[in-house]
Amino acid sequence: MNKRTMAVHEVAALTGITARTLHYYDEIDLLKPSIITKAKYRQYTDEDLSKLQEILFFREVGFALKEIKELLNTPNYNRTDVLNKHLVILEAQKERINALIALVKKEIEGAKELTFSAFSNEKIVELQAQFRAEVLERWKNTKAFKEFETVFSPQAEKIQNEQMENFYSTAQSIFEKLSMYENDSADCPEVQSIVCEWQQYISEHFYECNEQILSYLGVLYITDERFTDFINRFGRDNLAGFFSKAIEVYCENLSKSNNQY
Repeated sequence: MNKRTMAVHEVAALTGITARTLHYYDEIDLLKPSIITKAKYRQYTDEDLSKLQEILFFREVGFALKEIKELLNTPNYNRTDVLNKHLVILEAQKERINALIALVKKEIEGAKELTFSAFSNEKIVELQAQFRAEVLERWKNTKAFKEFETVFSPQAEKIQNEQMENFYSTAQSIFEKLSMYENDSADCPEVQSIVCEWQQYISEHFYECNEQILSYLGVLYITDERFTDFINRFGRDNLAGFFSKAIEVYCENLSKSNNQY
């Protein structure tokens, strides 16, 4: 019996992951399709899709793609154990959603219940942090652990809160999206759109990130080793340098635009 296979566009439709992302996963050897046809078309098997699920699970709790690649290739990796940990997190997310649904229904029915506990994400954040810690402890001799512990050290965990967890999740999403354009020009529309997204996120959640501040951040990302190492975790090479150049272009275009008025 022939194994079922799926083309890139079919996997994209099934998972909601873009074809570009799937191609990128292939390029960095994170998820390579098991079959390449004579016509050079990628074909994914059920085993490939199962691995994709694992990748998405790890991304959801904050691991960078480089780290996921290394973790999945570790000899003592236990998929069942990992899935059980994720199930606990998903159950907590379900519990939170159910509490929010119940609260909304009460509001619709006219009950003015002033409670905000249902909005709390604290339990989920705590479980995710615990899961990361357990995984990293198990693979603590790997390169991934050594890189990751600089961000999630015991000291850092003490000061982490929901805002920082949301920041990390957003940063991960933005920098991984940026990494897919590393071989393109820093001034291409897609890259410039990502810079704008980053600027808006900082402005909305931390402080007004005007042209001058954004330009300063761009320099900081390549002069401060802490920022450079953090950003480079999400790319193939020098993502921090690429991002800095993209910010420089973005700020130059802003300056030109402002000088026209």
